[in-house]
Amino acid sequence: MPWPLSCPFPPLAITPPPAPPAEDTSSAGFWFLTVLFAALWVIAWRISQHRHPYKACPRCSGSGKQYGTWFTKSFRACDRCGGVGREYRAFARAPYKQNEHKRRGRR
Repeated sequence: MPWPLSCPFPPLAITPPPAPPAEDTSSAGFWFLTVLFAALWVIAWRISQHRHPYKACPRCSGSGKQYGTWFTKSFRACDRCGGVGREYRAFARAPYKQNEHKRRGRR
C-alpha cells in the first residue's frame, strides 16, 4: 500500500525546483538600437540645420528693434542681429556657402 487510505491525497514526490531560465546578459541589441536612434537623430538634426539655418534673435525676439528704456516708443536697430531679427542656429553654416550661384539669383 503506497499511502494510507485515510489521507485523500497521495504524498508529493520531492523533486528539485526547475532551473531558472537562462537570462540574456548581453545588451548588444539595446546598444545597437541606441546608437542607431542617435545616428538617425543626428542626421535629421543636420538636415534641419541645413534647411532652416536661422533662429529668432533672442535679444529683440525677432523684431529687429531695440526699444528704449525711458522713452518706450522709440527704438533702434538691435545690436546683436543688426536689425535683421534673426541669427544662425548653433552649428549652422551659411546656407549658400557651397552654392554661391543660388544666392546671386535671389537678390
